[in-house]
Amino acid sequence: MKKIGLVLGGGGARGVASIGIMKALYERDLRPDVIVGTSMGAMIGAFLADGYSPEQIHRIALKTSWFKVLDFAATAGILKGDRFDKWLGEQLPHEFSDLTIPLVVTAVDIDTGELLTLREGNLPLAVRATCAFPGAFVPVNINGRNLVDGGLRSTVPVHILKEFDIDTIIACDFQPPLNRKVIDEGVVDKPMAALTRFWESVTFKRRNLAADILLKAVDILQTDICHRQLEENPPDLLIRPPMPNINLEDFNSMEEIIAAGYNETVKALDEAGW
Repeated sequence: MKKIGLVLGGGGARGVASIGIMKALYERDLRPDVIVGTSMGAMIGAFLADGYSPEQIHRIALKTSWFKVLDFAATAGILKGDRFDKWLGEQLPHEFSDLTIPLVVTAVDIDTGELLTLREGNLPLAVRATCAFPGAFVPVNINGRNLVDGGLRSTVPVHILKEFDIDTIIACDFQPPLNRKVIDEGVVDKPMAALTRFWESVTFKRRNLAADILLKAVDILQTDICHRQLEENPPDLLIRPPMPNINLEDFNSMEEIIAAGYNETVKALDEAGW
């Protein structure tokens, strides 16, 4: 039996497509022996590594009010992540060593720029760190280092699997298309107070123009890095669900995102003859 390494990339709500991908893989008895994840991919990977089925993760994703697991900070970022940490602790084991499948998650030391791999110790804290998008979440301190989203340096870290005895690598890339135009606030239906615009932005109901430009700039940089790294370390199967109208904060489109992951995986598997 060939050993499978699975890499689940980041992408906020777009990364929820991992659930659909796993449904399609499990239907063909393609189950990972090692999981590497970044950001949302790391969180879903942690559930898989703990023995949750894709269907169970699907149900959790749908019943969870993501806004309710977030809390606001006065400094360093909009969101503290304490509620998120508590929620993770209720769903997952405390230690990496308690997982059924080996898991590696990535994070970046915001002080040095170094990409780190987290594979032991406090699991919920590590997942919280890899999901800490800079400027949105407060950095997470682990062993004296201030850690943020691993996607800053590698959204699909295939290279990490070189350390493992793996025969087949399946990688999942959720980077958004670069031909999306930024929003034009001039087309908003009616004037809106600045506070209302801010509130709708942080509660994922609307992006303001400044945030959209910044996020698009990050997309451009991350996509370039991602494509170059995948060229240097090509997986055996690369799955890129097309989600042209899905942004990283679109958690209200869960079913559409999961379906996109499932359908693209079935297509990729059929084309590969798997």
